[in-house]
Amino acid sequence: MSKGFKYSLWAMLVVAVLAAAHVAFWQRYMIEKDFQQVELAVNYEEINGITSYKGLTPLEGLKEFKKHGVTAVVLRESILSELESTGMVDIYSGQALLTRPEAESPVWLKKLNQATELRRDHTYLAVFNQEVFDQIYPQMKAKLVDVKAFKIAEDTYIIETALPYIQMKGTLSDLGLGFTSTSLRDVEEAGLRPILQIRTWQGVTQRSIQEVFTLYRNISGVSAVMFNDDTLPAYPDKVLMGILAEEIKKMNVPLVKVEFFSQRGLDQLGILLDKQVVRLHTVSSEELKKSSPGEAVDRFSLAAAERNHRILYVRPYFNSGDILQQNLDYFDGITKRLAKEGLTVGPFDQLPPVPVNQNIVILIGLGVIAGGLLLLESLKPGKWLLGVGLLAVLFWVPYTYFDFGMARKLMALAAVMIFPTLSLIKNVRQAGRTPGAAVAAFLSISLFSLLGALFMVGLLAGAGFMLKLDQFIGVKMAHVVPLIIVLLFFSLLITKGGGLPEKVRNILNHPLQLGIALAAGVMAIAIIIYVSRTGNEGMAVSGLELKFRSLLDYLLGVRPRTKEFLLGHPALMLILLFGYRNNWFLPLLLLGTIGQASLVNTFAHIHTPLIVSLLRAFHGIWLGVLIGLAVFLLIKLVVRYGRRYIYG
Repeated sequence: MSKGFKYSLWAMLVVAVLAAAHVAFWQRYMIEKDFQQVELAVNYEEINGITSYKGLTPLEGLKEFKKHGVTAVVLRESILSELESTGMVDIYSGQALLTRPEAESPVWLKKLNQATELRRDHTYLAVFNQEVFDQIYPQMKAKLVDVKAFKIAEDTYIIETALPYIQMKGTLSDLGLGFTSTSLRDVEEAGLRPILQIRTWQGVTQRSIQEVFTLYRNISGVSAVMFNDDTLPAYPDKVLMGILAEEIKKMNVPLVKVEFFSQRGLDQLGILLDKQVVRLHTVSSEELKKSSPGEAVDRFSLAAAERNHRILYVRPYFNSGDILQQNLDYFDGITKRLAKEGLTVGPFDQLPPVPVNQNIVILIGLGVIAGGLLLLESLKPGKWLLGVGLLAVLFWVPYTYFDFGMARKLMALAAVMIFPTLSLIKNVRQAGRTPGAAVAAFLSISLFSLLGALFMVGLLAGAGFMLKLDQFIGVKMAHVVPLIIVLLFFSLLITKGGGLPEKVRNILNHPLQLGIALAAGVMAIAIIIYVSRTGNEGMAVSGLELKFRSLLDYLLGVRPRTKEFLLGHPALMLILLFGYRNNWFLPLLLLGTIGQASLVNTFAHIHTPLIVSLLRAFHGIWLGVLIGLAVFLLIKLVVRYGRRYIYG
């Protein structure tokens, strides 16, 4: 590579760094620093259950919880079985009504017989309250076909439908029937904000979507809408999804995305809503039974502070004793912890629009390409380096116009693989260093590796990634590819031979030693475990490790990654201190590579505030350096006193 070509690559890198820094530290950070208000929400029925123990009405209970930070109430759509259990609705099959003895027949049956001909295969709902009728009949009329209503007497209504009443998902028994007027009045009088939890229904059409959401628009004060089921209404029909988005836009409220609850169609709907989405975290009732209030407070705190959740849906504890007071104390604990994290409690903040400039993205991508060419040059590819660079540029720039989203994700993946690898190849050497020089080299390696994180942050800046409607791809590749390249490069570097073919032949012809085979097996198992624990769905974490993590969170505020400060960074420090003398040091080098890959991939969690990722990386680095130096000193002491013991 000529000097002019190399200087031009470094110039491209500098320009890309400036562009990415502008996006990361100006645009994104400035948005995140004002995105600090978190809303506490409760479930109406659960508050009713708690306060009933104290003889309070739901309204009185809501007002009590409002004093302790609650500003929103989740209202879940009623279903027939719930309305039947409270005596609001009686349910009959046509067969039962036709075969019932006259003496046992309900008083309204005779008038119904005069109004219509009963059908054996139909279902009949008897409603004895006009408010309840006004709630459920419009919902049934909008969501079902062939629904009729009859007014039999004052406050007595009969609704007829051709659907059978069967207790199973997706049938009439499971149909969402709107929200009770009592719950809506209580929430309004308590001065709280309703969040509507809407059920999916079968046979969704344009008409049903429009009519149903017209009903929801008539509810005052709604702050957000969320969906109850694992599949949204209208999914996967793209046309109907667009209509659903338009109806939600008319409500002028955001969509709720629930963490750890995958809902088919929700991310697509969030994009259609121009990313007007708010993220919600909750701890389920089943999980609460296995954890203490303190542990639940920790979870809510981490969700809000480290994952940008702006609605905390707090389910109550139902323990013995004064249940109401216990839960009020529990809410006080959450508000105090949020304040400690610098967050305020109130109506949720909504993420403002995050500009994404295509020209800046192209510049950042050119910087990644420059880094890739420098890596290839280090691997001695031959004279075709310039051609590879031209092909990469000719592919990258048009592809940003063809598929902007995928282009950004692919280039971000390339960035996090290239820079940690290049940093290690350029800075690890056979000779050892003094402690001061080793620390300086470690910081240099880490900072250069972090260029990959900076470019990734610049490429993936945008509300879609910050709200987790879209995500970084290739998590496992980002961890494994640097390992493979470093493994091959340094194995061949130490191997005898005049060129690559001869080095490969010498490795293949070398007698296999038992020690090397065992070491390789241990390394393979370690890498498999490491890879299995990367990504969103890794191996389960032990209770002891969870307690250790909680301790680190408590001591440092932001917990560094264990594989960085306990394994990867100390191992790299030892390599820098002793030098990469031969391939017996390869396990240490691979651990060091894991640390650098993890350091960069910390920033792949775009939904995590940038300042949190920076603190996590910082704590991992200084702790890793100290542990590495301590282990080095311990080894030196063991060797020194061991020699004295052996040789007298």
